Amino acid sequence: MRACQIACLSACLILISLSTWAGPHYQGGVIYDHTSNTLGLMIRFNPTVTLPPDNCSGAPAGWMLIPEANKTMIATTLLANATGNRTVTVYTSGYDASGYCAVYQVDPAN
Repeated sequence: MRACQIACLSACLILISLSTWAGPHYQGGVIYDHTSNTLGLMIRFNPTVTLPPDNCSGAPAGWMLIPEANKTMIATTLLANATGNRTVTVYTSGYDASGYCAVYQVDPAN
């Protein structure tokens, strides 16, 4: 019985620790800064606390681009930020033709 409890506890701890790691194309964090340019909305996490996803490593100052064509995603991101819900998970497709790390999904924390 004791061995079963230890095995269950170990499995739970492993699952919890895996869920906190970032994947190669997504990262959770707090939006530290945002700006816009002709290409769309640019966001970044505080680079001293949270790095961009692996496929965006080396992004200039950690900036990630939400393309202008994705108006709903931009609106969702700005609304979450304006209401104080700056904790998000971003999903990225890596660098696009513009040279920026492209965001294809923003998931604000509930």
